[in-house]
Amino acid sequence: MDIDNDVSTLLATIRLETESPELINVLYQLEDFYERKLWHQLTLSLDEFYALDESQPFRNKIYVLFISKFASNLNPLKVVDFVLLSFDSKQSHEIATSLLTLQSEFEKSHNEGGFARVYLSLQLARFYMLLGEVSKAEDSLEELAKNYDIENSDYSPKIKAAYYLTNCQLYKIKRNYNDFYRNGLLYLSSIEGKLPTGQQVELCYDLCTAALLGDKIYNFGELILHDILNVLKDNEYSWLYQMVFYLNAGNLKEFDSLLATAYEKHPQLQLSDNFLRQKIRIMALLELVSLSPTTDKTLKFGDISRFTGTPIDEVELLIIKCFSLNLIKGQIDQINQVLVASWLQPRILNLDQVKVLLDHLKTWDDLVNHLAQNMHKNGGIVWAEL
Repeated sequence: MDIDNDVSTLLATIRLETESPELINVLYQLEDFYERKLWHQLTLSLDEFYALDESQPFRNKIYVLFISKFASNLNPLKVVDFVLLSFDSKQSHEIATSLLTLQSEFEKSHNEGGFARVYLSLQLARFYMLLGEVSKAEDSLEELAKNYDIENSDYSPKIKAAYYLTNCQLYKIKRNYNDFYRNGLLYLSSIEGKLPTGQQVELCYDLCTAALLGDKIYNFGELILHDILNVLKDNEYSWLYQMVFYLNAGNLKEFDSLLATAYEKHPQLQLSDNFLRQKIRIMALLELVSLSPTTDKTLKFGDISRFTGTPIDEVELLIIKCFSLNLIKGQIDQINQVLVASWLQPRILNLDQVKVLLDHLKTWDDLVNHLAQNMHKNGGIVWAEL
């Protein structure tokens, strides 16, 4: 039996095993386009096949017994996607083996520049990590970084998304919260379409964890403004959603009230208790600086101590920490025990914080008007009528 008869038998068998009219129609299209060697149209029909929920039981069979026979005639990036869609999520070893086979075949038969090789290498690195072979994944990513400038070059969003997702997976394993947070946000900006709800929840949970535990993350605006954060709002992870908002607002009281729940549900947070308490104090100090009048950013150590819950003898260390993180600029008057703040790192504000800023602007506007009136009154003809 030749290959065409094999294909016909395979597709006919699947048609008999399904009751879906849509799937049956797509299977007829696959057979027709395959026989006529219309590879582009065949690829489009395969996209339709994988998009149908009814195709789930037959995806592995379609790839192993059908697509793999002519994969070298298709767009290599699409074939990689077909591999990922054809295996169960638990079949990491089978996926890695299929990707390695593809990698070898594409190197022999395709001249696709670096795109196919990069995409394949990224997917392989992901599945190496799932198999526990982290060193192989690291080697692959290091090789890619050496030969391809993926972030700054004209790669498609698809490849960039795969790159950021693979980095996220590595940084999650290594508990590198700062780089995970950065790559997670870049991944969200690169993906086309919307992630399934389960993936959204997992990614958002990890991003919030990174926001809390990252020792260089003190600006949470991109995460707070992104729609993905809403997936935690009304479910079992609502406490994590609230913690990020309270941290961003420097709300010490509400943040502290959630710590017991957070430590029970997320042991990794409990291991970082001292760091989290320092982080909320830093954010509280930033909030205090933003609340102080625009014309007078002089803060007494005693006020800082009360507002941030910091012992008075540790206030100076807290301020120095903020200076070192480039969150605040200014001077410390040790004799008079005051902080004179001259600059505050820009950040995303909630509605209450916006109202405070609006009040500051109104106060400033009143002062300007009062100055103009005094100058007009005392300056005579020198000051023109407004």
